[in-house]
Amino acid sequence: MYRDLRVAAILPCYNEEKLIAKTIETLPDFVDYIIAVDDNSTDKTLEIIKDQSKHNQRVIPIHLDPNEGIGGAYIHGFEWTLKHKVDLIFTMAGDAQCNPDYMSIMADTLIDKNLDYVKANRFAHLEDLKKMPPFRRVGNTVITILTKFASGYYSIFDSQNGYGVFRQKTLENLPFEHIGRRYDYENTLLIALAIMSARIKDEPVPAIYGEEVSTIPVFKTTMRALKVVWQGFWRRIYYKYVVYNFHPIALFLLGGLTLGGLGFLFGAYLIVAKVLSDATPSSGSVMLAVLPIILGFQMILSAITMDMNNEGKS
Repeated sequence: MYRDLRVAAILPCYNEEKLIAKTIETLPDFVDYIIAVDDNSTDKTLEIIKDQSKHNQRVIPIHLDPNEGIGGAYIHGFEWTLKHKVDLIFTMAGDAQCNPDYMSIMADTLIDKNLDYVKANRFAHLEDLKKMPPFRRVGNTVITILTKFASGYYSIFDSQNGYGVFRQKTLENLPFEHIGRRYDYENTLLIALAIMSARIKDEPVPAIYGEEVSTIPVFKTTMRALKVVWQGFWRRIYYKYVVYNFHPIALFLLGGLTLGGLGFLFGAYLIVAKVLSDATPSSGSVMLAVLPIILGFQMILSAITMDMNNEGKS
C-alpha cells in the first residue's frame, strides 16, 4: 500500500522474455498487485510470468488469446483493478523502460494535487532523451503536437508515453469504447480523458534505454496515429462542446472552417477564370474571396485560444 491506498501496476507484455522478470523484480514493495498481461506472446514470456507468480504472490498472470494489442492488454488490466477495488493504478511497459523509482513521486503528485491522471514525460530530461533513437524522437514530437490539438491538453508533452498512474474513480468513468486497442492507445487515451474533462499533469521521468528491442512498426504506427488524432479531434469537439456542454468553441470552429473554405473556393474560381478566359476580377470580387478567409482564420484562432483556456475544465 502507499499512503493507505491499494496499488496495482499493469504490465502489458508481448515477447518480453528477456526483461519481464527484471521489470517485475524492480517494482517497489508498496505495489500490492502486479498485473502482468501476456498478449499471446510467441516466446517464453507467459512461462516466466507464471514462474514469477509462484514465488511472488503479488504477480497476477493474465493471458490473452488472440493477441489484442497494448491497448487491449491495458484494458483487461483496468477491468481487473475495477473488480478488485484498487485505489491507484500504474501503467508501465513490460520491457523495464519505465523507471520505478519515480512511482512514488507520480503518486504523490496525483494525490496532493487531486488529479485524475499523471503521466511521465521523458522530454523534460534532455540528457537522457539523447538515448532515444533520433527517428523516434522526431516522430514522437510531431505526433505529440498533433495530439495536443486533438486532446485539448496543450500543456502535456510526450504523448506516446504510456507510463502513468490513475485513480480508481478515473477508470470508473473512462469511456473504454473510445480507447484504441493497438499502438494508438496513448493518443486515444488522452482524447478519452479529455471527453470526460479529466485533470491530468506531466511528471518529468527519464527514460531507460538498454537491452530492449522495439517491436513497434514505425510507419504503420505513425499512419495510425495521424488517423487517430484527426478523428479524435472531431470526436472531442462533438462530445465536449456540443453534446455534454454546448460551447461557442464549436460555433467558432465550424463557422471559421466554413467561411475559410468558401473564401478559398471562390478565390480558386477567380484564379481559374483569369487563367482560362483572361477575365480580370474586380476589387469587389477579390474582397469576397479574401474577407471570408481572414474572418475564418480569426474565428479558428479564437476557437483554439478558448480551447487552450478551457484545458482540464468541464
